[in-house]
Amino acid sequence: MSGGHLPGRLDPKNTFLLVIDMQEPFSKVIKEFDSIVSSITLLAKTSKLLSMPVVGTEQAPEKLGRTVREVDELLDVKMEKASFDAFKDRRIKERLLGLGRKKVLLTGIETHICILQTALSAVAHGLEVHLVSDATGSTFPEDKEATLARLLQEGIYVTTSESVAYELLGSSGHPKFREAVSLVKEYRRRRSKGGRRDR
Repeated sequence: MSGGHLPGRLDPKNTFLLVIDMQEPFSKVIKEFDSIVSSITLLAKTSKLLSMPVVGTEQAPEKLGRTVREVDELLDVKMEKASFDAFKDRRIKERLLGLGRKKVLLTGIETHICILQTALSAVAHGLEVHLVSDATGSTFPEDKEATLARLLQEGIYVTTSESVAYELLGSSGHPKFREAVSLVKEYRRRRSKGGRRDR
């Protein structure tokens, strides 16, 4: 069985990154928002380095605003939705399943609403879900904690952004290793400062 099909193992040829609703107004209510942006930025840049698709969604942007600039500029495609579950939107579902990749790195907000519902639907549609815990968040920490526990019970993998980056590389002999390590170092510097963004 090839690495791209081993259960629980990530392979860049069979994986894509999904960024859910990283819209600017949420920065006012989610305490760790800037750190989440840092984590998603690392994942998106690593994905691009390894030729992985990066797809984003926006929840009712006419009411909730647009995706933060740092994330928006790294998306290959961005689609609007009204449902909390991204797979309930036919266009989004067809786009995601049409990628032909079986593993999804799930990130964004809020963990207990859109992330939860999208994760469960992704599994129902035959995808293996890897939820990146430091790249998602909720207004209240207990909501995120309870959701992570539930998703683990549902057989969804929970990981972290730096762990994902190294798993996708697989070896220090990877031709993109030096570039990827530079991204990780940049990420660590930013996280050490609380992930603060330029406003």
